[in-house]
Parts: sequence; C-alpha cells; structure tokens
Amino acid sequence: MPNRMDSMLSQGMGKVKGARARLAGLVGVFKTLAAQHGEVTVLLERAKSSDEKFTELWPTIRRELISHEKAEVREVYPALRAHEVTRRLADHHDTEAAQLEQMIAAIDGLGIGSPARRDLFQRLIDTVVHHAHEEESEIFPRAQDAIGKDQAEVLDARFVTAKQQIAQAV
Repeated sequence: MPNRMDSMLSQGMGKVKGARARLAGLVGVFKTLAAQHGEVTVLLERAKSSDEKFTELWPTIRRELISHEKAEVREVYPALRAHEVTRRLADHHDTEAAQLEQMIAAIDGLGIGSPARRDLFQRLIDTVVHHAHEEESEIFPRAQDAIGKDQAEVLDARFVTAKQQIAQAV
C-alpha cells in the first residue's frame, strides 16, 4: 500500500495528466484514463527505487494496471470497435493489454531481489509509458472524434464502475 508521500505524488501527477488531457480537448473517460496513467506511472517509477519500495507498492500497481486495462477492454474499446475508423485501434489496444497482463504475471513469479525481476519490471514501466503516450496522443483524440463527447462522458461512469468492481476482485 502506498505511503502518504507516494499517494500524494501519484494523485498529483494524475491531476496534472487530467488537466493536460482537458487542455487537449479530451473529456469524460479519456480524461479519466489519462489521469490514471499519470497516477500509475509515478507509482511505477517509485517502485523501481528499491526492493523494499517495490514490495510496498507492487500490490497497488498490479491492481491498478489490471483493473484499468480490463475495464478499458470491457467498457471503452467495444464502443471504439463499433466505428470503422477506430476498430483497428481497439484491436491494437487489446493486444497490448494482453501483453501487459502477461508481464504482470511473469513479475509475480520472479523473486523480489532477482535481476530478472528488475529487468522485467523496467520493461513493464517502458511498456506502460509507451502505451499511455500512444493512447493519449493518438487513440483518445481519434476515439473521441469517432464517438463524440457525449458518449465519452457516458463511458466515463461505466468505466469507473467497472474498474472499481474489477479492482475488488483482483
């Protein structure tokens, strides 16, 4: 579980990313997703600082990543799959989400102090950062154009509810 400082830094970055998304014209679910990218990125960076910090933060990071991706796959990307212009983006996302889950499972199976765990964890960080950048700069703007701002707002509540349900089960 994150300590107070980790939580403050994570939430602060989430607010920054959410504000940037809003300035870029993103609303609803796309703003929420960008904010969550900011939050988990801070936790990932903090967790790589030491094995102790990794042990402290990994359960939260794991839960946040899995619930975020599964809720996207369940609520957001089906809406994008319904539009020709975003169908390929949805398929690409689902492939990356599956890769993230495989990495998480592999990290779970490695020893905390092992070089293999550290290397794979860094690959996970790089993958998450790439995935978030790709979504925020390419997928979300195109998706919002395809589904409209009203649908983005509707999807926001559905995504948040799904993420909470999934997080409780992870």
